Amino acid sequence: MNDSTNNVKVGYRTWPIFMLSFIMLFYASIFERALLNYLYFFKNVRASTLGIITSAGALSYIIAPAIGQLITKKIGIRNAVILNSFFTTILSGAQIFYPEPWFIILCRIGSGLSIGLFWPNLLYSISKWQQVSSAEKSKKNLSLFNLSWNLGLIFGLMVGFFFSFFLNDYLTMIIAGILSFLLIPVSFFVEKEIKSPESQNKILTQSESSLSPLNIEADFVINSNTPMVIYPILFSWLCMIFLTTSKSILIFGYPLFLKIFERPSYLTYLVQAGIQLIQLIGLTWIISINRSKIKKITLISVLGLSIIALTIILIGNIWYISIIIIFAGLFIGFVQGMAIKIMLDYGASEKTTKYSVINEIVTGVGFGITPVIAGFVAEVNLYLNYVYSMVFGLFVLIVLFYLSRNIKRH
Repeated sequence: MNDSTNNVKVGYRTWPIFMLSFIMLFYASIFERALLNYLYFFKNVRASTLGIITSAGALSYIIAPAIGQLITKKIGIRNAVILNSFFTTILSGAQIFYPEPWFIILCRIGSGLSIGLFWPNLLYSISKWQQVSSAEKSKKNLSLFNLSWNLGLIFGLMVGFFFSFFLNDYLTMIIAGILSFLLIPVSFFVEKEIKSPESQNKILTQSESSLSPLNIEADFVINSNTPMVIYPILFSWLCMIFLTTSKSILIFGYPLFLKIFERPSYLTYLVQAGIQLIQLIGLTWIISINRSKIKKITLISVLGLSIIALTIILIGNIWYISIIIIFAGLFIGFVQGMAIKIMLDYGASEKTTKYSVINEIVTGVGFGITPVIAGFVAEVNLYLNYVYSMVFGLFVLIVLFYLSRNIKRH
């Protein structure tokens, strides 16, 4: 972007985007956890059914951005966000009033499709701001956006723990449903977009399930250096499929351990908030680490996650499992940071978003399919999921080492 473009001063409201991202993650983190706890601990649904329910939204989101774009072209970004806000509250209320597994699965599929009207349009709005902002303000906007949804997720889980501890998961779910109504009035403050997105490649999409957006910067960075293209792109995709699989198994399996060891369901909020906070630290930390050490740290992290899976099998103590799952967030953050950085550099180098689209699919597969399989496996033996995580991690480690064997020479 040239200086004349950078110096253009255009007024636009940023706070609705930041507030919407915070509210969505704040509400959703409470609602998702409370719903799954209620179904498993109080409705006593089978582990396999819980896996399907957990995956339904993430699987449907794989195609949601494409469908959402078609609708956005017709009605505009502001109206699309408003429409999603209404759908979110309606579908949340439906699950509260009729918490039957088959009906919840249908609602979660609808929610996954509806969210395609939300995150892509929020990210697209930020990318449009880049064209009329200084580099400093653009960086600040992106940082505030990432901070808003991360804080929403972490604070939501902490608040969910408070309500679940003093009340119960069903009442916590009702409170979260009420909080979702905050999306509607705030969405009306989103500024109207004169031009609709021109193509699917202009729309940025979301990472890590239907809850939280990906830290995509490929379309935001102009004239950036792209040192990570010395890594094969397959390195990034393997990292993403491994971290999504490992994290899915850890988070999905933890409530099952609590029930086996007869521990209260509210501990799930604390552990999930802990792993997310430590993951954020790892993700931020690896960005500042010397490039010559990133490869080594990534390989150590993959090995570390495999060892953690092994120790869960060998030790089998609920308090150890709780602590080690939180600590695993650091390794997950390291692997995610490496994978995203490679993907971003490839996209910036070739001036394309195709790598972020493929990353979206890989991430959706990992977070969408893993809980389904893990649920059925858990009905046979819960520990088999961790055997798979360990073996898969060692396989990925060998492949990553082979792919990156010449990186130091470069």
